[in-house]
Amino acid sequence: MELIIDFDSIKDPDKKEWLLHTLKLMGIDYQATEQPQTLAQYNEDLEAGDAEIERGDFKTAEDLKIES
Repeated sequence: MELIIDFDSIKDPDKKEWLLHTLKLMGIDYQATEQPQTLAQYNEDLEAGDAEIERGDFKTAEDLKIES
């Protein structure tokens, strides 16, 4: 039996990664059903990214060096 997982419905990248590692460790086969991003979704992502930058809600290379 093979699972079919819609990875697009998992919004949290950490949860998606955890799920993939867990399935692999358990030896469970799965089939990914990722859908291509639409132009509208792409534009929404760009606008959200621009808004983050304008708010200053990001980490610089210097911030990452300090964290590590």
